[in-house]
Amino acid sequence: MDIAKQIIDQRVNKILEENPELFSDSDAERKKSKAFLLLGVAAYLDIDIAEAVQYITDGGSDGGFDAAYIEDAQDSQLNVVLFQSKYSRKLDSDSNFPANAVEKAVNTVKCVFDPSAKIQLNDKSREKVDEIRSFILDGHIPYVTFVMLNNGLSWNRDGQNHIANAFGGQEQVSFVHYSHHDILNYINRSKPIDTQLNFAGKAIQEDFNYKRVMLGRVSVNAVYQLMDEYGDRLLEKNIRRYLGKNVINEQIGNTLLSEDKRQNFFFFNNGITMICEKFNYNGLQEKNWNVKINGLQIINGGQTCRTIYQTLKDHGEIDFSQVYILVRLYEVSGDEDIVHDITYATNSQNPVDFRDLKSNDEIQILLEQSAKDLGYIYKRKRDNLGNANVIPATVAAEAVFAVWRGKPHLAKYKRNDFFDKYYAEIFENLNAAQMIVAVQIFRYCDNMRKRSVEDEQIRAQRPFSQYFLAYMLGKRLLNECGISLDQLTHINFEKVKDYFEAKKESLYAEEEHRLVDILKNYFNQRDLEEIDGRTMAAVFRRFDVLVRYLS
Repeated sequence: MDIAKQIIDQRVNKILEENPELFSDSDAERKKSKAFLLLGVAAYLDIDIAEAVQYITDGGSDGGFDAAYIEDAQDSQLNVVLFQSKYSRKLDSDSNFPANAVEKAVNTVKCVFDPSAKIQLNDKSREKVDEIRSFILDGHIPYVTFVMLNNGLSWNRDGQNHIANAFGGQEQVSFVHYSHHDILNYINRSKPIDTQLNFAGKAIQEDFNYKRVMLGRVSVNAVYQLMDEYGDRLLEKNIRRYLGKNVINEQIGNTLLSEDKRQNFFFFNNGITMICEKFNYNGLQEKNWNVKINGLQIINGGQTCRTIYQTLKDHGEIDFSQVYILVRLYEVSGDEDIVHDITYATNSQNPVDFRDLKSNDEIQILLEQSAKDLGYIYKRKRDNLGNANVIPATVAAEAVFAVWRGKPHLAKYKRNDFFDKYYAEIFENLNAAQMIVAVQIFRYCDNMRKRSVEDEQIRAQRPFSQYFLAYMLGKRLLNECGISLDQLTHINFEKVKDYFEAKKESLYAEEEHRLVDILKNYFNQRDLEEIDGRTMAAVFRRFDVLVRYLS
């Protein structure tokens, strides 16, 4: 029996035990499938279980995808990751991802990303599709990664033919098989990597400031071999995971495939920054050092490494033996401060998630300590397998930005900037009491979004308005309690929290009806059902509704 399957099954059971509130279905098999989906999404995206919940869309009429992650749209590019999950409870046998499921995924991509295509959807899926199509109609070009998630084998030749026939020459779409082995590798990624790497020609090695540095060129074949053997374990300290093709990664791949350009790849690329606990080499040798490395990690250039790996894997017929890349290898011996600084300073080639960079910030440490005193767990660092009842830093940032900072239109679409561009705005002068109340308001609004409702006017806007309603509820709550935001502290925390718990249903209903009236005036339309979902999504992405509300 596959031991990895057993371990993942145990992990799935643990998620079910620790998070019963996430699984309302009475069917035990469907519960287990959803728990596996949550685990796979969290692992693939490198996020917490609690954060992964918001991307789940599975159920009847889900449109052919079980989860959807829409990355912040930048430079007219829209990166979307869709998931389809198949969980087998037969742990003693392996089976391929069904070819008909692959065919369904292909048809899903064709429908979802064509704004003119008709598709039957449940409320959660429709929200995602309307959001995607709204971006497309605004001129963004989608790049799609479809993750086929299971605890078995990849698809067979028939499945591959479905993909090739539909997207054989289309660079915008890629299909990825992500299995229980990949999830287990993610869980166990902290194991140190001891390996060796050949620096071609004359490399430079220097000792300064009590640290050792090696600088030189390494064959892209060697990078491929590293990625092939260790995969994402090499990128544990990297602050951004590879989410598929984007403009920069596509340019890297094109350079490698260009007969004229690949020989000069060394000069065109920013290179790779690596850290390690220790490295050794034969210093008596003049050049071509074979360097033995303990505790290797890639902290910048992870996307380059993944692109090199995929390009070389797909084009085995091309000779890459004379193609090199610049590698900087730092021996840091467990100095986390210098690792933090190097990581921050070198990550500029692609947009990054700065959560890990800020995790040791004094503000984050104080929030963690203060939240604990109030009976809550604040996760300033990523912890994929945590209980959903805690507060991950990303959820806290999202809630505070929407509820207290008056930026609901940015809170949904600027997640990548929470711990960079907007960090000071979100976290400065923030105490744990304010943070927890914001999260409670935000989570309640998100739960209401998922509920079915008969009122057509409310149903038309509810999939898109939870951020804005959270903002409205925050203002209403402070007003009802007769306090300003800076007066909300640990002293009156329980009183404010209990008031919200007691009044949240009536407060939410009143503010939602108020929002409906605002939208009717905005659209000059009595019946919001007449408003296309894509148009509604676009309105909440802009500042327009907020201006109407404030006026």
